[in-house]
Amino acid sequence: MNEPWNRMTYDRGVKCWFVQLEEKAYPVYCGECFETRIGDRGIPCRIELDRHWYVIMREARFNLRNKDIYHIRFV
Repeated sequence: MNEPWNRMTYDRGVKCWFVQLEEKAYPVYCGECFETRIGDRGIPCRIELDRHWYVIMREARFNLRNKDIYHIRFV
């Protein structure tokens, strides 16, 4: 059984992404691996920070948009 999807949002005050797990939000750190939902699939990726936060997938990378909400799950 797969774990449920959790919301990942950006906090501009601390310049960090947070994942909502149950009733509490936890920071997501550089190098953490998880699946991000794209369409109806989970794609394994790793989050990193350069000038902007971005995720690295097997064959691609993309910058995270601070105003967007992403759905992730830890594997």
